[in-house]
Amino acid sequence: MRSFSRVAAGVTLAFCLAPVGVSAQEVTLRLHSFGSPTSLDHTEHLDRWAEQVEADSDGRIAVEVYPSLQLGGGVADLVPQLEDGIVDIIWTLPGFAPGRFPGTQGLELPFMNTGDSASMSPAAMEFITTHLGPEFEGIKIISVHATDASLVHTVDTPIETLEDFEGLKLRVAGRFIGEAVKGLGATPVGMGLGDVYEALERGQVDGMLINWAITKPFRFYEVTEYHTEVPLYQSMLMTLMSQASYDALPDDLKAVIDQNSGVEYAKRMGVIWDGETEPARQATIDAGDTIITLSDEEIARWKEAVQPAYDAWIAEMDSRGYDGAALFEALKEITAKYGRE
Repeated sequence: MRSFSRVAAGVTLAFCLAPVGVSAQEVTLRLHSFGSPTSLDHTEHLDRWAEQVEADSDGRIAVEVYPSLQLGGGVADLVPQLEDGIVDIIWTLPGFAPGRFPGTQGLELPFMNTGDSASMSPAAMEFITTHLGPEFEGIKIISVHATDASLVHTVDTPIETLEDFEGLKLRVAGRFIGEAVKGLGATPVGMGLGDVYEALERGQVDGMLINWAITKPFRFYEVTEYHTEVPLYQSMLMTLMSQASYDALPDDLKAVIDQNSGVEYAKRMGVIWDGETEPARQATIDAGDTIITLSDEEIARWKEAVQPAYDAWIAEMDSRGYDGAALFEALKEITAKYGRE
């Protein structure tokens, strides 16, 4: 009964009396996101997904989209809201739910990326569906797609060698990339994306690790000067549906959700992110900032320095009943198959 009441709180079944042959709304799904309504994942993903689901269901499914945490709570509350049946669908990052998706955070380990979103997104979907089933118990995955690759952006310290990290405070978005930053010699600082511009401007942090595409809408080129173009990692953007909400649908409406989910959908979102990389990079150049490239020898030093991040992830997966070392090898194999050198 408790489970049913949770589903009822999120899914509104309104089987309306309507004339024969006229489509009637039967289901309302509530989608909650931390993203701005003007962000890429709303304008090109969540809002368009809602429209497509409604169209493919002939109006029988309505999707109410709530950006900017309009239903309350913080980013850490999104997964509990999904699991408690308050909402039916969420958009979040694994690092926003500490301890909930450690396996998925393996996809965000340094130098584990494929280099672009279009290839990393299907790699992420394959790794998750093949190896991380227990991590998504009670969840229907709409998509997990990647951002473009993240690099180091700094205010007034050019990062040209490993030694340049010493003493810096860098904003990060997750535990394991934080471990990598420690290995490189800097101090990781966790911080919400909306607070980063001011923190950079005020000198509260010396830089950040973030992907190119996000720098343009947030105008980060205004408060940073140097950009060391080493593709360190890619963040995972997760669109997740309550399995209970999905199971409550009739089979033909489940099929509508299915046809707007999965690997090909994730790849399509990756292509969209890739399309934003070069404009953001060019905006940074136009602002007069400096882009730094490194030699293969220097990058090799960085790869050796981030080993503690791999060790921490393997140990975490061991503690959760996985064979962490074997899972790490599987992760490397899958990302290499999709493009990582």
